[in-house]
Amino acid sequence: MAHQAWAQAIYRVGQIVGALSAATIALLTVTDVALRYLFNRPIFGAAEITNALLGVLVGAGLIVAAGLRIHIRIDMLEMPLRRQFPTGYPRWNRVSELIGMLAFAALLVRHAWHTISDRELTAVLEFPIGWVFAVVALLTFGAVSVLASGYQPLSAAEGEHS
Repeated sequence: MAHQAWAQAIYRVGQIVGALSAATIALLTVTDVALRYLFNRPIFGAAEITNALLGVLVGAGLIVAAGLRIHIRIDMLEMPLRRQFPTGYPRWNRVSELIGMLAFAALLVRHAWHTISDRELTAVLEFPIGWVFAVVALLTFGAVSVLASGYQPLSAAEGEHS
């Protein structure tokens, strides 16, 4: 398990970044609504900040989903394929997950490159949105590495064998 210490570290980063993003979104939203209700003074740019943090939360969530192996699967197809190909299906499933995650990361890198090179800014706060896409792409590559390593937290590995 020592050879997977880096995967465990990436998994922990995903958990921490995801928790901080979710907490910040919740705090910002509650504060914005309270200020709107009580003083009719919303937080300027709160929606843009929330949207950017939501993207980061999704990227961090991909790392956690990769570690826990809780990707979307189609049950109607999975059981017949497992019965038909008992040894080949798990390998095919893992390869397809890796290819899909790599494709998603590549699209994010391409989009981040495009928005950064075009100096695209958000509408209200005018911050460069491409860097948010770059962070999400980096987190997605973290998910790819966790998935490729085969790392699973103890609770997920125990649940799979029970």
